[in-house]
Amino acid sequence: MPPTADPAASDPRLKAERISEIIAEFSEIFAFARRRWARLAEEIHPDLKGPAVIMLQFIMRKGPITATGIGQMLEMDKALVSRQIAKLRELGLVEAEPAAEDRRVMLLTGSAQARSIVDRIREQWAHTYHERFAGWGVDELTELMEALHRFNASAEEVRADELAARCTRGHATPNAALHTGAIRVGGADPDRDPASH
Repeated sequence: MPPTADPAASDPRLKAERISEIIAEFSEIFAFARRRWARLAEEIHPDLKGPAVIMLQFIMRKGPITATGIGQMLEMDKALVSRQIAKLRELGLVEAEPAAEDRRVMLLTGSAQARSIVDRIREQWAHTYHERFAGWGVDELTELMEALHRFNASAEEVRADELAARCTRGHATPNAALHTGAIRVGGADPDRDPASH
């Protein structure tokens, strides 16, 4: 039996409606995630904010990485990243070591204490999602996983296009800096240790 044609593929208006509905669903997901991150941050330390926990998980997954690299990958404000990283370092959750190619640039990694916290967060998230997916079959989960993977992959393509556009406007960055995320911007450099200024 031939596959059923997707009516949205040939109807731009219907496709736009579907995208609007997806955006609304994502908004609910993001609101749920923000509440969860805020609660998790408070459990770790009263002074921590939700974005700090997101950064901590990212550092554990991608480190060693610079503060600039974190801001670019997570699309967060430079000042916000600097404040939250400073708090994570103060609490002993993030460690900073000078980069071999420029010892004024600090590479961030998670501490052993942070590993324990991140493992606990993952267990809590897994428990929450197991509950929410309780009525789903394996085929449904696989279909959702593949669709989300395709969607996330398209974001990487958009990010690459944006970086290429910046380079053509005269903002090219050395390859070595791209690998660690050590991309310099005007003003104060968040990747420099304050003592080195």
